[in-house]
Amino acid sequence: MMEIKKCKNKKCERSLPKTYKHKYCEKCRNEHVKQIKDLGKAAMAVGVIVVGPAVAAITKGKINIKK
Repeated sequence: MMEIKKCKNKKCERSLPKTYKHKYCEKCRNEHVKQIKDLGKAAMAVGVIVVGPAVAAITKGKINIKK
């Protein structure tokens, strides 16, 4: 019996070629990468907004970036 390879995403389940080396189709893989990038951007924004002023308050402005 020949099994058809399918995308592991429950919402997608597209048929994949037998020789396809990934578990998810190209569309699902790209969406996952985009989610990770967006999460990273959000984390950086939070870091700049929260950590920046906290470091400035702790050091009382003694760190001078421009020299």
